[in-house]
Amino acid sequence: MRHSHRPGDATPAESFPTDPTGLPKATRPKLAELFDGDVLDLQIAPVAKQLGGTTVRMLGYNHSIPGPTLKVHQGSEIVVNVTNHGDLDATVHWHGLRLENRFDGVPHETQAPIPVGGTFTYRIQFPDPGLYWYHPHIREDYTQELGLYGNILVIPKDQDYWPPASREVVLTLDDLLLEDGKIAPFSASETTHTAMGRYGNVFLIGGEPDLSLIHI
Repeated sequence: MRHSHRPGDATPAESFPTDPTGLPKATRPKLAELFDGDVLDLQIAPVAKQLGGTTVRMLGYNHSIPGPTLKVHQGSEIVVNVTNHGDLDATVHWHGLRLENRFDGVPHETQAPIPVGGTFTYRIQFPDPGLYWYHPHIREDYTQELGLYGNILVIPKDQDYWPPASREVVLTLDDLLLEDGKIAPFSASETTHTAMGRYGNVFLIGGEPDLSLIHI
């Protein structure tokens, strides 16, 4: 039997791995409250994520999807040591933060990509209050869909900066495209979808198919 292969289609050898066998289970994101001068170790690695009746291979920061929620204070500075055990070169971009250009996480522009097995140390400042996020800047179509994203809550110096609230909740929305019980394949050699991803058929809130609230 002959099988057709269209130009641009990914063959199994050109696709990223999808087997979750033997991987650590993805966990819920932890709250990492950090103060001026603190050090955070952040690891990129594959995890096994349970979605309803199926288990899929995804990527997490410190084994969680989303990654740890960073709670920091305006005017502080922290050090983040990133180790890459993922599927390809990596950086971490600290979206929306004003910081030194060399720590902004743009590959080949502000830093050399972190190779698989490699590490990079970021020094991050938080001059402005607000809610931000961190994510890769290499193959965003693949790495972000697979779970590499996390939130940053910068507490303002002025206690009256935000209106009073009885509870603060961080919510992250995402979607995945599942086919035959696996995440639909990506080409490992080229971007096969727009840089910001594709339409999915599984909706996630805080990394879960059901609404899950993180108490800050």
